[in-house]
Amino acid sequence: MESKKVLHMSLVGSGGDGVMATANMILKTAAKMGFYGMMAQSYGPQIRGGESAAHVSIGAEPVRVTNPKKDLVICFRFADVTRFAKELSVGPGACVLHGKEEGELPSILKSEGGVTLPIPFQEILEKEGLPEIAKNVLVFGMFLHLLGWELKHGSACIREVFGHKSSAVISSNLKAMEVGFSSLESVTLPFQCPKPQKAVERKLFSGNEACARGAVDAGCRFFAGYPITPSSEILEEIYDLLPKVGGKLIQGEDEIASLGMVVGASYGGVPAMTATSGPGLSLMTEMLGLSSIAEIPVVIVDCQRAGPSTGIPSRTEQSDLWHALYGGHGDFPRVVLAPTDVKDCFQTMHRAFYLSETYQIPVLVLSDALIAQRLEIMDPVDASGFPHGKRLLAKPPFENYQRFDLQIGYAGGSGTGVNPVAIPGTPEGMHSIAGIEHTEKGTPSSDGDQHQIMNQKRFLKLKTIAKETAPWYSIQGSAKADHALITWGSCAGVAEEYLLHHPETALFVPQILEPFPVEGLQKFLKDKKSVTVLEMNHQGQFYHHLRALGLLDEGKSAVSARRSGGLPFKVEDLEQMMKKTMDYEKDNGPWTIYHGL
Repeated sequence: MESKKVLHMSLVGSGGDGVMATANMILKTAAKMGFYGMMAQSYGPQIRGGESAAHVSIGAEPVRVTNPKKDLVICFRFADVTRFAKELSVGPGACVLHGKEEGELPSILKSEGGVTLPIPFQEILEKEGLPEIAKNVLVFGMFLHLLGWELKHGSACIREVFGHKSSAVISSNLKAMEVGFSSLESVTLPFQCPKPQKAVERKLFSGNEACARGAVDAGCRFFAGYPITPSSEILEEIYDLLPKVGGKLIQGEDEIASLGMVVGASYGGVPAMTATSGPGLSLMTEMLGLSSIAEIPVVIVDCQRAGPSTGIPSRTEQSDLWHALYGGHGDFPRVVLAPTDVKDCFQTMHRAFYLSETYQIPVLVLSDALIAQRLEIMDPVDASGFPHGKRLLAKPPFENYQRFDLQIGYAGGSGTGVNPVAIPGTPEGMHSIAGIEHTEKGTPSSDGDQHQIMNQKRFLKLKTIAKETAPWYSIQGSAKADHALITWGSCAGVAEEYLLHHPETALFVPQILEPFPVEGLQKFLKDKKSVTVLEMNHQGQFYHHLRALGLLDEGKSAVSARRSGGLPFKVEDLEQMMKKTMDYEKDNGPWTIYHGL
C-alpha cells in the first residue's frame, strides 16, 4: 500500500454546503495534531452563494503548494465540480466521496483503481434527527475516520469552533461528527495517510491574518480601510486586535478617504496603515504622493487580484507591480516589499513599519489573493529579532526649527534624507505642511531650484534604504547550477518545489522590490548560462523592471516566463516553461532575448 508524504484533498460544493467551514476544521485539527498544511480557496465572483472549492494539503513536513492531483475529493454537487476542472484532477487510487442523490459520477471524478463512496447525506441526517445545516460536520466526521484520526481531536475542534454557541448547538454538532465517523467505519483508503512526526501544536493563519497580526506587533495603532476582496480579512482581523493595544480603526467611505485618514493619523504621530486591492490602490494613488512629498510614514497592503478595473476579484495575479513601483504623478519615492508566503507576512509587516517610520516614507506591501486568503499551518513566529522603527523626533530648542532642513536631511548629498519631525502639539514645534512643494520651513514654493533639491533630499532616502536592505533576498540551490530562476511573491512556493527535482537550477527571490537588491542579483547571475524570470501577469512586469534596472541588459537578456489567468502556477506548468527556456537557449545561444511563452 502506497504511503503518502503529503495528502492532497479537495472539497467542492455550493454556498451553504459548508465547504470552507469543513476545510477550516480539517486544518485546525491537523494543526493541533502536529501536521503542517495549507488550504487554497477557489470561488466564483459572487458576493454571496455560488460555487466554491477548498484545496487542502497536509503533511508531516512543511507544505509549499497544493497539488492539483487529489488523493481525496468530497463533492457535494456534481454541477459545481466542472467549474474547477482546471484546478482539480483525481489521481490514481484516489477516494471520491459524493452525494448519492447526484447520480452517475462525472468523468472528471473517476479514478483508476480508486474508491467511490456515494453517501446519502440527507437520509443520514433525517434518520439521526440532525438539521441539514449539520451536513458539513457530518462530512468532517467522515474525514476523521478516513484519515485515521481519533474522535477526540475532532471533538476538541468542534468545541473550539462552536464554543460561543449554546450547549445544544455544540451537542448537535458533536453528534453529527460522531455519526459521520461511524458511518464509514467499514471503509479503508487504498493508501496510507501521513502521520505527524511529533505531537506539537502548530498555528493556523491566513496571509491576511498574518499581515494584521504582524502590523499590530510592529506598532501599528491606527487602521482605516474600505472592504475589498481579497484584502477584507485584514480589516476584520485588525478590528479585533487594535482595541486590545489601545489602537483605533475606522471604516472609510472609500479608499481615498481611508488613506487620507491614515495620513492624518500618522501626521499626528501614530503608526498607521490601510489595506486594499488593485482598484482601491488606484484610488489611493494621489494620497500616496501626498504621503511621500509631505514625508509622512504610511503602510499600504495591496492584495493583488486578477485584471484591470474590477477584473476577477476572486482570482490571483501579480499585475499591480508597475502601479506600485511607478504609479502616481510627479516624481516621488516609495518602498515596495513582497512577502512570499503566509509566514513571511509577519516579517514583511515588521519591515514595512520599520522602514516607513524610520525613513518617513510610504511603504507598499504587495501580497496577492493566493497568499492573502490561503491558510497555512506553521510553527510559531519568533519576532524578537525583527526590526522596530522609531520616528526621528525633533527636540528643543525649536528657535530655528525647519521641518525639511536641507543641512540635516540632505547635507550636500551625504545625509539620509530624513529630518527630525515635531509631532503636532509639540510646544514651539509649529510648522507648515501640505502636498504642495515647499521650502525648508514647509511653506509653499514654486521655485524650480527648490523643487530640484527637495526631490534630491526625498530620493536620498531610497539610497540610504538600499544600503540597509541589500541582503533582503533569498537564494536556494547550488552556486554551481547553470540555470537561474528569478521570481517574487507567491510564485516563490512553486519555484521552491520545482528546485527539489532540478539541481541544475538555482533560485533568486527578492524580499524588497524597491529599492531592489541589485548587487545580490548581479552576484547570483554571474556565470549562469541561462535565466528565466517567472511571474503571474500578462506583460512580464517584473521582467521589464529588472531590465529597467539594467540587470538583464548588455546582451544578458533572459526569458520571461509569464501568464495571467488568475490561477496559480502548478509545478507541471513550471516544468514546461523551464524546458522551453532551455530549448530556446540551445537554439539561440546564451543570454538571448525572448519574450513570453
